[in-house]
Amino acid sequence: AMGPPTFRETVSRLWPYLVKRKVAALGMLGLGVVAALGAKATLVFIHPFVDLLFREKGDSLEGEGGDSFLDKLSSEQIEPWLDSLQYGDLAPPLSGVLALVGLMAGLALVFSIAQYFFLRLSRMIGVWMVADLRQDLTSHVLKLDVTFHSKRRLGDLVSRVTADVGATLRTLQLLLGEIVQEPLHLFATFLVAWAAEPTATLGMVIFIPVVAFPVAKLGPRIKRRSARSQEKLGATNHSLLQMLSGIRVVKAFRAEEREAANYRRYNQEFVGQTDRMVRAQAASQAVTLFASQGGAGLALGALVFVDLAVTPIFSGPGTMTVFFVAVASMFAHAKRITKSMNEVFASLGAAQRVFEVLDIEPETPDSAEAAPFNGVKSSIQFENVTFDYGAGEGPALDDVSLTIKRGERIALVGPSGAGKSTLLDLLGRFHSPTSGRIFVDGHPLDDIRRSDWLTNVSLVPQDPFLFQDSIRENVRYGKPDAGDEEVLEACQAAQLGSFLQSLPDGLDTQVGEAGARLSGGQAQRVTIARAFLQGADLLLLDEATSALDSEAEQKVQAALANLMKGRTVVAIAHRLGTVKGSDRIVVLNSGKIAEIGSHETLLKDSGNYSRMWALQSGQ
Repeated sequence: AMGPPTFRETVSRLWPYLVKRKVAALGMLGLGVVAALGAKATLVFIHPFVDLLFREKGDSLEGEGGDSFLDKLSSEQIEPWLDSLQYGDLAPPLSGVLALVGLMAGLALVFSIAQYFFLRLSRMIGVWMVADLRQDLTSHVLKLDVTFHSKRRLGDLVSRVTADVGATLRTLQLLLGEIVQEPLHLFATFLVAWAAEPTATLGMVIFIPVVAFPVAKLGPRIKRRSARSQEKLGATNHSLLQMLSGIRVVKAFRAEEREAANYRRYNQEFVGQTDRMVRAQAASQAVTLFASQGGAGLALGALVFVDLAVTPIFSGPGTMTVFFVAVASMFAHAKRITKSMNEVFASLGAAQRVFEVLDIEPETPDSAEAAPFNGVKSSIQFENVTFDYGAGEGPALDDVSLTIKRGERIALVGPSGAGKSTLLDLLGRFHSPTSGRIFVDGHPLDDIRRSDWLTNVSLVPQDPFLFQDSIRENVRYGKPDAGDEEVLEACQAAQLGSFLQSLPDGLDTQVGEAGARLSGGQAQRVTIARAFLQGADLLLLDEATSALDSEAEQKVQAALANLMKGRTVVAIAHRLGTVKGSDRIVVLNSGKIAEIGSHETLLKDSGNYSRMWALQSGQ
């Protein structure tokens, strides 16, 4: 299994989503630069404040370390301007104090507004990017073949689309906010410190990397533990989803405590793994705090020692004050950068789980030469078709050859695991043969446009699935633009007319979660109405009456009889009484065709079908 992506890999994978918002991103970057540089520019005004204070007290302002850029700016530009100001009865230096306060307040307002729009834009760009990422992930999952969906755990997949993408949003917001702006703040503070005390600033710079050491050392550990924590969260979500989906079975077997204990076990595994990640984060931040506080103290002490005992470094009280404030700010920003990087590392595990799904190859798209399709004209032919799920259990279908003529009704019978559902799935293009080929009117099925083929195929499953919506929307799922008149005609043909008349809301009746508000027979007839409305000429039936009572089965059989008229039908049958009217019956056993023929012919042959018929009919 691949490890969590590196910081650089994560940025490269998310970069295309940022490029889509490049105008907003450039605006955000400009605002970030203005806000960061402007916020530190106000530190410059500390110098004239200190100068005013010391000058009025009669203290010497002359240092022994020479004039700095900030000294020259203050003495040549700012101080003459302040000395020329007078507001009413207020003469310098009080008028200068008011001017400095007003100027700092005005600049602070401007830069605060820039910071407001920077934060707002950076957060929203993150939200836009993660919305695009979630959409791409969902669209990609829908394109993955049935083999993937049959192997995946639903709760874990939902966790990746929700929790893991949410954690990736935190990564984006850190990248676009703190990790964009904090280095700018650090650089701006460095410039101010350099302008005040260039020699002392050089002495401080060598201590900044000390603050980054914990991230470099503990970041990969945080990343690994984060990935494991997210895996445990996915298992926890899967346990909950499975428990709630099967709530009737849970209650029927009085298994509430057992299921709660299973969930508790998964939950504790998640807590334990998350605790390991949090310990690494806490250690990193504690070491960072020690390095920043201790490092700053050590560096300042060393500089003052050199100034007093070896050679003058500091120019004067004003620049020295600016320098000390700037140094404190530099270490604070360095500490914030390391904290943000810790959180990014913690989010990389979640990003890994998102990228894992995005990296799975989707279904093979149609080739440019794929032919259009408008219905079966003569026949569908299986030619030496073998299909293996790759689970180590051998082929589900083994060297099957079968021709289905247009308008023919074919029944598939046989024991569980014989290959009936696999054959139906191959016709539905949920899978492609491992070897051999399927031809339609002489053309390879894989060379026909998938969308055209599926438009001409209707599936009525054994377990009817309805979306949590109205009857109308469920019926027209295969033909979204159908009007109410077409929907009602399909419902009438599916034996739903009297049922709809008994409902106060008619077609607007909500079916509930997975059709829970309808009986099994009613739900099945809604799926039959859906097939009627789609109007496809190839009908795939997976024993649509096997789980119904006699009265419901009678209504569904009548609906199916209407549906099958004039169509090519391939139907799986568990009750042999439903296949007597089929044109041919294909008996499958261990993935091979054991027998094929009409009901009467197969009874005379005294083979597998004859024995199955005797068992079910009691003869």
